[in-house]
Amino acid sequence: MIKTIPAMWETKSLTIQDLDEDEIQSVQKLYEQGSYIHQWDGSSLDYEYAYRCFTDGDLPPNGTKDKYKIQVIRVKETDTIVGILTTYQGYPKNGTFYINYLYIDKEYHKQGLGKEVISELLSILRESKFGEVRASVAIKNWPAIRFWTGLGLDTINGFYGDNEYRADHYADIELIKKF
Repeated sequence: MIKTIPAMWETKSLTIQDLDEDEIQSVQKLYEQGSYIHQWDGSSLDYEYAYRCFTDGDLPPNGTKDKYKIQVIRVKETDTIVGILTTYQGYPKNGTFYINYLYIDKEYHKQGLGKEVISELLSILRESKFGEVRASVAIKNWPAIRFWTGLGLDTINGFYGDNEYRADHYADIELIKKF
């Protein structure tokens, strides 16, 4: 049986739920707002990201759509979409939960919403008996490295990408938290 996180879950001030088809355009705009991260990871803007995630998923090698989720993060009080969370369950091995992407609307930065979401997600994963959670972060994305290590994803599993530093070279660091 596949371990899975709920289609809808809550924190103190947020609701997180699976993306509905009618939300694709709003989520795509939010993803594009966060495109500044490409200066750190070397990737290019995907103009079909939300649609692709909804229809096919953003899958790892040999991944299957049933283990993938794209979820929207909403403020309970206003029902406003303020973030995106994409995850994959069971990669690279069963018992591993992978956080592919987290973005909070720039209007809501520095309010603790990302921490609120991930803290609750870590509780759900621990209760669901996942063995570990992983996230991959661009080495040049210092705010994200501080964010993830501050939440306990502080074991380095590996470095991936270019082998030497240059302005036009990029690499990621994979961080792990074991339960």
